[in-house]
Order: sequence, then C-alpha cells, then structure tokens
Amino acid sequence: MDSVIRQQQIDVVWFLGQGGATASVLYISTVWDLAHRSRLYFPEVSSTGWDWKGREQTFRSALPRASFILTGTNAGKSEIVHYYRVNPENVIVVPFPAPAFAGEDHRHGVLDICEKYGIRGDFLIYPAQFWPHKNHVNILIALALLKRNRGIVIEMVFTGSDKGNAGHVFGKIKELGLHDQVHMLGFVPREDLRALYSKALALTFASFFGPDNIPPLEAFTLGCPVIASRISGVEEQLGDAALLFDPADPEDLVSAILTVSQDQELRARMVQKGAEIAKTRTPQAYVEQVCRILDKFAAIRRCWGHEYKHT
Repeated sequence: MDSVIRQQQIDVVWFLGQGGATASVLYISTVWDLAHRSRLYFPEVSSTGWDWKGREQTFRSALPRASFILTGTNAGKSEIVHYYRVNPENVIVVPFPAPAFAGEDHRHGVLDICEKYGIRGDFLIYPAQFWPHKNHVNILIALALLKRNRGIVIEMVFTGSDKGNAGHVFGKIKELGLHDQVHMLGFVPREDLRALYSKALALTFASFFGPDNIPPLEAFTLGCPVIASRISGVEEQLGDAALLFDPADPEDLVSAILTVSQDQELRARMVQKGAEIAKTRTPQAYVEQVCRILDKFAAIRRCWGHEYKHT
C-alpha cells in the first residue's frame, strides 16, 4: 500500500472499515464500536474470530497515530478517548448514514413479499448476523411471553448469515414452541429486504453492541417503526424516533411491542420522526462532512511537499 501511496502522491488515506490500519501518510480511522472493551464477555469479541487480542492490537496501533478518527456519536467519541487516550480534538463525530439501497424505489414487491416467504400475519423484522451479541434469544423469549400470557401471536422474520450461533437460536425456537411463527430467511435480495421493512409491524433491533448501528437508519428510510435496545448513545443516534427497551429484559420488549402495535398515533409519529432523521443521514451528506474536514485540513497539509525528508 505504501508504494501505491508514494506513486500516486496520495496525501490522506481514509480507512472505512472498523479500526482500519496504519499508513505512511496522514490517515483517517473509522470506529463503529469498541464492544471488545465495553461488552468483552461476548465470545465473538473475546475468544473467537477477531478476538480481544487482535482487536486491541489493531486499535492500539491505529488510533493514537491517526490524524483523525471518525465515529457516529459523542458517546462513541467518549469511549475512544477513554480507552485509547487520544486527543479529543482529533476524534470527529459524523453521524453514520443509512445505506444507499434503503433510499431506492421499494414499491415493487411489497404486496407479495409475505406470500413469498410464507408470512401469514403481522410480523417483526430483525436483520442481523447470528452472533450472540445480536440477542435473538431474548426476542424469542418475548414472543413466547406474548403468546403464553396474552394470547398474541406475532410472527418474527430473521435475516442474516450464521456466525456460529444460528444453531443455538434454532434450538431455542423449538424449546419455546415458536417454529410456526419464526422465519429464519438467511440473506435475502435487497429488494426483498426493502419490502420486508416496508411491510413489518416494526424493526426489533435488540443488539447489545453500539452506539452506532445501521438497521435503524434503514428502517427510518423505509417507513418502518423502530424498537431499539437502550444502550449508550442510542438516544443521540435515533433521537425520539425509536421506542427503547432493555435488551436483557424480554418483558420490557413485550411492553414495547404492545405499545407500537396498539398505538397507531404513536406509530405514525415514529415513522414521521424517523423519516426526518433519514433525510439528513444520506451517504452523500456523510461524505460531504468528511470532505469539509479534509478541506479545512488542506491549509495544514500544504506546508510540506511530497518529497519532504527530515535532515
């Protein structure tokens, strides 16, 4: 990479992925979350895959040396400064955007999406890979409580690939007797995901990780009410457009589901407020904010040439 940087006379490298790497020139790191520090008991950030040691090596190497660090909320900024002792002025808060596909025309296929996937009634949607921290199990317990205690059957649509926990989730579905109302669809085409959002009673975003997450922004764009985990920074990201619940308390999720399903005026307000947020969280707006950072920095970067070497 460094040879390409020198050949192309690149001034700044922006690493879009989590944490990023280092470069021989000025670079910008992006941080989605530091869950391996705040939620280190989850195996996917502590003992398997990109484990705690690997994550820590990446962040300790990249963040203190970054010219700027981008994150989506002030809560995320506080974690970066706290855990890695970087200069707060170098951590820039730029709210994360909704993916571009969510803003595309999604009218086609909405009416027949339920027939395609065998969905018979009202349903909730949760697009999430099957990692433990995504918290599918507490959603299932909430559905079982609704069914057992109130006689309410709401179907659940899970999309996303298996990251090692799908078997556990499937076992819990069988244990709770929910096999007739839970749909595990794996990855679905984008047009189907848009249609599912548009038809769903609500997004139940139950993840323990944050503070920045993308599916609620997708739901805002597609007119889907959002029920989201009450985690650090969520109010900053989602404002009052989402109904929040304790991700470790299925009863709290039950209350949120009942509220969204029974209060039509609240649903309408949530959708309206979500749409207002989505209008400001476009990919174009995100890149424009980063470009303004670079434009301001240009006054500093012009102080030395590409061939400068200290002597």
